[in-house]
Amino acid sequence: MELGNLIPPYRIRRGRLSDAGGLYAVHERAVRVLARRVYSDSQVESWVHGNSPLCYVEAMRDEGEIFAVAVARRRGIVGFSALKGREVRSLYVDPEWSRLGVGSALLRRAEAMIAAAGHDRVEIGASLAGLTFYELHGYSVVKHRHWRSRGGLMIPAADMEKALGTAVADDRPFRRRAGQSG
Repeated sequence: MELGNLIPPYRIRRGRLSDAGGLYAVHERAVRVLARRVYSDSQVESWVHGNSPLCYVEAMRDEGEIFAVAVARRRGIVGFSALKGREVRSLYVDPEWSRLGVGSALLRRAEAMIAAAGHDRVEIGASLAGLTFYELHGYSVVKHRHWRSRGGLMIPAADMEKALGTAVADDRPFRRRAGQSG
């Protein structure tokens, strides 16, 4: 067994105002690459329209959002989540780091912070691109809806929720070893 496989190549820490540029870059890449699987080009462009690093500064400073940031040793910020009250307001992972457990780790951290604040339930407004991810983590759709993007288009999404303490599937990334069959 190699010790390197046990140590994640990133750490999660609390977000800082100085992270705004990195948060913006991850959000932009995640939407432009991952959301294109389920949304049209015009919906994606409308979603990212008007976004800037200042949006994250305002979210932290003026709106009271708490950010958790996944930082890789050699890459910088590779994912983040933001929460306020019992709501996870955003969770994005750089496409090059998707399906490696970063999003799951950020979601667990957000859930723990929400529980520590005394809430018994987590709420998420999920894009269609994130529905399966959240369902695998024990979330249920409360209702399907549309939200108006910064660019003005109405984009399909879903309100989801999960009671805290709900068991979820093992979300560790699967890595097949040499000689192992499926």
